[in-house]
Amino acid sequence: MSALPFSLLREESFVMLSINTLIFHVLLAIVILAPSLLGGNRPWAWSLLALLVGLLAGVWSLLAVTNRCQAPLPGRRLWMIAVPFGLALAWAAFQGSGIAPPEAWHPLWKEALGVLGIAHNGAISAAPGETWSAIMRLSCYAAVFLLAAQLGRERSRAHQALVAIVLAGAAYALYGLLIYFSGAETIWWLKKWTYLGDLTSTFVNRNAYGAYAGLGLICAVAMFAHRLRQRRNERRGAAEWTETLLIRAIPYLVAALLTGTTLLLSHSRGAFLSSGLALAVLMVALALGRTLPPRSVLRISAVIAIVAIVAITINGEATLERLLETGSPSVDEGREEVYRLAIAAIADAPLTGHGLGAFQSAFRMYRDATLHSPEDWKYAHNVYLEMAMDLGIPAALMFYASLLAIVASCSRGLFRRRRDQVYPAVALAAAALIGVHGIIDFSAQMPAIAMTLALLLGIGLAQSWSSRPSPDEAVVEG
Repeated sequence: MSALPFSLLREESFVMLSINTLIFHVLLAIVILAPSLLGGNRPWAWSLLALLVGLLAGVWSLLAVTNRCQAPLPGRRLWMIAVPFGLALAWAAFQGSGIAPPEAWHPLWKEALGVLGIAHNGAISAAPGETWSAIMRLSCYAAVFLLAAQLGRERSRAHQALVAIVLAGAAYALYGLLIYFSGAETIWWLKKWTYLGDLTSTFVNRNAYGAYAGLGLICAVAMFAHRLRQRRNERRGAAEWTETLLIRAIPYLVAALLTGTTLLLSHSRGAFLSSGLALAVLMVALALGRTLPPRSVLRISAVIAIVAIVAITINGEATLERLLETGSPSVDEGREEVYRLAIAAIADAPLTGHGLGAFQSAFRMYRDATLHSPEDWKYAHNVYLEMAMDLGIPAALMFYASLLAIVASCSRGLFRRRRDQVYPAVALAAAALIGVHGIIDFSAQMPAIAMTLALLLGIGLAQSWSSRPSPDEAVVEG
């Protein structure tokens, strides 16, 4: 009779494990399919993605509250991330609402009040509809992160996540190569209307695809290094080493070569340089985390360098030419003026901002004759300036404080963990790639890239803590 409660407990734990595994696989499917929807950067696409992720997060939350599945990561691990993020999102909601006093309304609404006599529809945001849309997208990314952080505590799932990103990156790279060399100039069945001659795979913008390819490259290189690692007190013969290299490691090197080639053929200078920096961050993180000894890091770095040189020699001529043109007026026309005007807009509303997601509407007030390009700028090409202009400086600092808290936890995880440091290392490298690229472009604002980054950050955070629960924590799966 005493064995009965134990068997029931094991059966219940298995059901919880299966539910979490199912939800995690659905999450992976949504994230890796997001790039196929033109990078998710269309209202119908990001609305669909937000709906699917929202439903998934709602189902998991309901099951967790009713004790039908586990929430392995305790809340005290997340409050330093959740509180500043929640404050930033709450301020954005206040910007988009109509409850702010007229004195705080955006100047566009004040002009409408004076000309049209509209006195009841004002808001801090220059475009409340766009603000609520941006809130929806940020909430979607936060839900992806939360699910990844909770469900990625199980190491087998963390491994599956990296493998899924590698396979997705290779698949999109292969599709991009087929279209590029066929000369079709299409995205699925649509004729390309911009960036002709550049490899963009299923994305419209070459810089966005270059950043996504960089994320796939990071994961592929990390898995290649992870497969080659030698455990302590482990001795390998020549036959075993060859088997490991050919069967377990080389496929990831092939995936890295595919994604690296498409990164070059995208002709994105920013993505190329950011990916190079991210690979350096990855190698340093793997060394600091003792995943690889320094000699192995140097050897793997040498292999990567050789493969990169060969790929650049064969396919990187156009990208290198663009790198040499960096800073010339013909290449960077308009960006310096946009930065200057964005800073002026920040100075006009440093505390309140102009509304999350409302950059395009608010920026029209500031463009002047120095900006010769007729383009209606949708982005500032600098996510930090744009976020400060949209949210205001205090709320923008809150938002970035939440991201820094994730980075800090992953950094501690490199030294705290005795195994699986590859996951926080990948998270740090991914954050470096998108963070640096955000200085000169807007890849972080592409839903498919933001969701992929959120997944990697969530997995990195989940694996930054020991899998052995402390007495006051819930039992962790696996």
